[in-house]
Amino acid sequence: MDRAPPRKAGGALMPRWFAPEVVQTSAMDCGPAALKTLLEGFGIHASYGRLREACQTDVDGTSTDALEEAAVALGLDAAQIMMPADHLFLPGDGLLPALVVVRQPDGVTHFVVVWRRTGGFLQVMDPAVGRRWVAAHSFLETVYRHTHSVPVDSWIAWAHSEAFRDALENRMRRLGFSGGALLDQTLARDDWQTLAALDAAIRMAEALVAGRAIRRGKSLKPFVTNLALHPEGIPQLYWSVREDAAHEGHLLFSGAVLIQVRGRVPRPSQTLPPELEAALQEAPPQPGRELLRMVLRDSRLAPWLATAAVSLSAAGSLLQALLFRSLFDIGRDLRIAGQRWWVAAALLGLLACLLLLEIGIAALQAKMGRKLEIRLRAAILHKIPLLGDRYFRSRLTSDMAERSHTLHRLRDQPALAVGLLRPVFDLTFTVCAIFWLFPASGPLAAVAAGLAIGIPLLAQPGLATRDLRARSHNSALAHFQFDALLGRIPIRTHGAEASVRNAHDSLLGEWARATRTFQRAVAAVEGFQLMATLAIVSALLFAYVGAQKDPGALLVLVYWALRLPLLGQVAASLAWRYPGQRNITLRLFEPLGTPEEPESPGGMAGIAPQPGVALAFENVAVCASGHTILSDINLRIEPGEHIGIVGPSGAGKSTLIGLLLGWHRAAEGRISVDGAPLAPQSLRREIAWVDPQVQLWNRPLLDNLQYGSDGTDLEGAIDSANLRGVIARLPEGMQSALGEGGALVSGGEGQRVRLGRAMLKPGVRLALLDELARGLDRGTRRVMLDRARETWRQQTILAVTHDVSDTLDLPRVLVVEQGRIVEDGNPRVLAGDPDSRFRALLNAEDAVRRGLWSSAMWRRVRISEGKLAEQERMEVACRN
Repeated sequence: MDRAPPRKAGGALMPRWFAPEVVQTSAMDCGPAALKTLLEGFGIHASYGRLREACQTDVDGTSTDALEEAAVALGLDAAQIMMPADHLFLPGDGLLPALVVVRQPDGVTHFVVVWRRTGGFLQVMDPAVGRRWVAAHSFLETVYRHTHSVPVDSWIAWAHSEAFRDALENRMRRLGFSGGALLDQTLARDDWQTLAALDAAIRMAEALVAGRAIRRGKSLKPFVTNLALHPEGIPQLYWSVREDAAHEGHLLFSGAVLIQVRGRVPRPSQTLPPELEAALQEAPPQPGRELLRMVLRDSRLAPWLATAAVSLSAAGSLLQALLFRSLFDIGRDLRIAGQRWWVAAALLGLLACLLLLEIGIAALQAKMGRKLEIRLRAAILHKIPLLGDRYFRSRLTSDMAERSHTLHRLRDQPALAVGLLRPVFDLTFTVCAIFWLFPASGPLAAVAAGLAIGIPLLAQPGLATRDLRARSHNSALAHFQFDALLGRIPIRTHGAEASVRNAHDSLLGEWARATRTFQRAVAAVEGFQLMATLAIVSALLFAYVGAQKDPGALLVLVYWALRLPLLGQVAASLAWRYPGQRNITLRLFEPLGTPEEPESPGGMAGIAPQPGVALAFENVAVCASGHTILSDINLRIEPGEHIGIVGPSGAGKSTLIGLLLGWHRAAEGRISVDGAPLAPQSLRREIAWVDPQVQLWNRPLLDNLQYGSDGTDLEGAIDSANLRGVIARLPEGMQSALGEGGALVSGGEGQRVRLGRAMLKPGVRLALLDELARGLDRGTRRVMLDRARETWRQQTILAVTHDVSDTLDLPRVLVVEQGRIVEDGNPRVLAGDPDSRFRALLNAEDAVRRGLWSSAMWRRVRISEGKLAEQERMEVACRN
């Protein structure tokens, strides 16, 4: 549910004073992070995870047009505008808050949210580093200047607007003179050159003033007037508009691009894309409540028992102080030795009971922590297989790994809760005791206790934001290190160590700054809390000493009063841990709360008994990040057909079979399987998928082959996948580990293992072969395809390949180009048509093979069975 934002007098919407802080989790997520900030700032809750998914599918997260449309669809009064960069932050423009495009030092464009201006500083929420304050003139240097062609009439109409006029007058006043008359004369001429010249002249004068070449004042008016009348003397960099030579009647306008948000509006009536709807519908996370529910599922008694034990421990500590105070009078009141021994025994008994109580509390909180961790691990292991592939493709592998690896820290949650309860009970009982024994000192004691607990609680939101920023940067560092380890060979090959080190240093610096900011905030709040409570306690003791003479009572009051700031420090030190625990919990519950991959109603109820599946694509289109990948796909595939799919790289071949695997969802059209709507979960149970992306585990070859199957026909799969030679070469045969991702075998051998695994899968009705024999020689590729066709001779096969000639023996081939099926037919027939695209692809492949690889310019080295030998150079018929 959306939170109602604050309003100014008169009902106008007013955003928060501080921009909500959202730190991106990958380099391409600045768009959804900036959009999340704008939405939250105006009281519209939207899930950042769902916004990220939307920007990976229906919304182009790198496009200002797409982000503007998404903002309007989600309920913001947003409009994309373009203006000269130096007009952005002039007084009275009312442009903020706004999403602004900036250019980073490496030249890459980036989205930030400029929230408000205070004096000469801007409050900027940069998704890469978090919220910060930046000098306006420094920020303007980073603003990206976009050049766009606009009609002359449109620009002139904008230049006659009040906004443009006010901006020019404001800039002239800042130069020290009134330019109203000059502006009126310029506007009266009604031609773009004069208006553009005046704008450029003012900008040049501003640059000269900033460089201290000239001074502000009325004397600048003739200077600006002369420049506007003779614009040929103004350098090009000061012009915001110039003639567009490529388009008659148009101008090239250069300026800043921003999305201005004026407030909230009723959401449009049109249906939102599923991801955007999910972003709005997902409830705000409540990690503490969810953890409590998990603990209560294990035992409803344990939390209450722990609370009661902690309260008894706090009461015992208070009673212990009173008993120790009574020892001062024991010699006077108890003159018989036996009585003194009984008192000593009672005191020791109390101490023993408190010790046993502490042991019980420690055991109980450890038990709750272990059960909580086990339940969380079971939940995440249960959830991961149920999440769609699209979820993982929109998140960094290292980020997901970091969430799982930090799960063990959540076992400390019960201990943290018990630790926070202890000083709360101690403070409560101590204040009650002071009220009882020293009524006059009670109010000051209550104030001191309130400050001791209240200050850390009030600081939690700010500390949580700073902690999340530091953790997000830490996750980015983990991602960087993970990618660097994966790419260590090409990094060393291309000598990119320095570039990688510089990029890592930049990330490390951001993490260090974020961590230092968090620690400074902790120290500041802790110091303020200590000073405030000590001041109240000092006033309490001073008032008591001036009114009372009983030294024994004074001793008890001093002890209890001095405990107040100490207990506050204990509570604060535990409270500082809460933001970290909360953020870890939030990051863990994000996948746990993600909706599972939807199943079509009725599942695959229409499945026919044929060994192969029948597929039908009707006007199917696929979009990713707002871009169309496939369009107008109309295709029927009969059960048992063997079809090849060819086309240039990036044409959409893998996306086509990815629809059947559930990687992508059809943005338009309908996909049917055996006459029923596509249900990816059910269909995947009947799919054999071979692709270089299929994971090989760092386990023995046998385990990799039998993964997902019972290994019934292991011998047949080994023979069909031509694995005999691979097994013979491995040091321990089928018990040899393959390395993570198959690192200990060659690429071709890894593909054979993947093919063998697919052949062992039972109940296959559809085989999807994407680059089946990548890494194998030409002859072996054809043999492998023939064996796969023989194994699945009655099943439907879709084989994606870049080797066009390998599809000549298939009964049917699809040619995909630019996201469309441009040809569909028998490959022999298409090859005989000199005008077909299939023939053109065959010719291109043959030209590469004959003109390049068969050229005499190459030395030929053959590696066979681990032996290296150089062949003789091929003779060329014609020599110069």
